[in-house]
Amino acid sequence: MAYEDDLGLFDWSSAESVARVVRYDARGHGGCECGHFEDRAYRWSALVDDMLRVPGQGPFVAGGASMGAATAIYAALRAPRRVQGLVLVTPPSAWETRTAQAEAYEAAARMVERRGMPSYLKALQSVGQPRILAEELPEASSIWLRHLRRMDEKVMPSILRGAASSDLPTREEVHRLVVPTLILAWTGDAAHPVSTAETLAELMVMSELHVADDLAGVRRWPELVRDFLGGICQWEE
Repeated sequence: MAYEDDLGLFDWSSAESVARVVRYDARGHGGCECGHFEDRAYRWSALVDDMLRVPGQGPFVAGGASMGAATAIYAALRAPRRVQGLVLVTPPSAWETRTAQAEAYEAAARMVERRGMPSYLKALQSVGQPRILAEELPEASSIWLRHLRRMDEKVMPSILRGAASSDLPTREEVHRLVVPTLILAWTGDAAHPVSTAETLAELMVMSELHVADDLAGVRRWPELVRDFLGGICQWEE
């Protein structure tokens, strides 16, 4: 949450006029103190347990960015009667495009184990940011690295391997989800390709997709989220 706040792109508070917004740090991330050292504890399908518990009992709209988007999809499959809508921001690489990203996470896990977090962070300095951030918000890289530096070095390899062994549900499983879905993607990000968002939009019959080509487009996302959630509330009435 602190990283999102510092980055200043995802102002979820705009949705508070139409919904009660509940935010939390995923296990092993941000301010979440978590003693899990098993890779499987950080797989997207395992993170669903936290997403279903945090909002309390009853129906809710599940959402998140990147890993959070994947977790939300799994939550909808796990608890279809509770998840009344989905907000999927920058869905990650999946299916055929997942291999390269998985290999990168595994290599990163080995680097942290053998050489420590400082070496990993130094290596990340040469990794390109999403095009929109690199061109219009260059400080995003230093913000990202600053927050990564705070993560637990002993847990980091497990987190990375959990991501490496994760993928979205099969296309058939995704197609079975009939729930209002807002998909927000941006161009120029190999780790979160538009192709994933487009495929999700094709598979999910109640979805709408918005693709941002510049920072101005990204800054419109909070308004899109608010309008989407407001529409769900009206539909339920």
